[in-house]
Amino acid sequence: MPDARPRRRRVLVVAAAAALLALAAAVLLARWWRDTTTGAAFLTDYPGTVAPPPGTPEGFPAWLSWTHYLNAFFLLFIVSSGLHIRSRTRPIAFVTRRNRGLLRTARAPQRLGIHTWWHLAVVALWVVTGLVYLVLLLASGHWARLLPTEWAVVPNAVSAGVQYLSLDWPAHDSWRSYNSLQVLFYSATVFVAAPLALLTGLRLSPVWPRGWMRATGLLGDVTARRTHAWVLWYYLAFTVVHVGLVLLTGMRENLNGMYAGVEDSESWLGFAVFAASTIVMAVAWVLLRPPTQASIAERVADVRRLPAPPA
Repeated sequence: MPDARPRRRRVLVVAAAAALLALAAAVLLARWWRDTTTGAAFLTDYPGTVAPPPGTPEGFPAWLSWTHYLNAFFLLFIVSSGLHIRSRTRPIAFVTRRNRGLLRTARAPQRLGIHTWWHLAVVALWVVTGLVYLVLLLASGHWARLLPTEWAVVPNAVSAGVQYLSLDWPAHDSWRSYNSLQVLFYSATVFVAAPLALLTGLRLSPVWPRGWMRATGLLGDVTARRTHAWVLWYYLAFTVVHVGLVLLTGMRENLNGMYAGVEDSESWLGFAVFAASTIVMAVAWVLLRPPTQASIAERVADVRRLPAPPA
């Protein structure tokens, strides 16, 4: 069978080149349009930000910084293990849950490849972090910064998008409020993408009841797989764009707010904390490879390691 990898590389190169050309065209179009009479009037009427309701809290409390970091930490391994599963990479071990104690079930446990087991284990931690975040978000009143509260957010989001594309960043003060495009994407990530990932992931996981396997629509097998994959790619794209804009649109001020909890555009404290947290993620990435994952699994399940393939 011919090797399909060269063809895939060509497709990726062509897709990347097309994306860059499309982005360049969008930048030129945005810069031209904002200089027209219509564009200038639109940006004046809709500057890109809608003020949150009166009394909305400001700043970034410690719980928000910690859940933000843990979310990124767990997503690193969720995405990587998900890509392993999609590529059908040969697992180095298989894991079977020990069917006793509080986890005892009538149905015999299903054997899982180490990539699938690790994916489910990290997803469980991600869900716990998300629940803590949601409870604190609602209890603290910070939800009003994240959820759109009036329709004016839509044209203002378009305005912010045009300003980003024209490379003339919209005025922003994330300590007090996000711009409208941020509001739409952040709220969609938290309240649409995350539940979709969880729901479709449950549908594809061993915990899904066998009697419900004939479900159709979103919970049908094919639709669930496609939706789960699209959410994965959305998270990848969102992360790249989000981190890029954080670094380009006032790096020290943005990192001081999220990582140090201070409103300061001069200090390097937030950058230092960000750099240290990134190093922790990099070290974890190196240490928590499949062999280590299998060792962790052995503490809570029966693990059968496979012999290494011949060289």
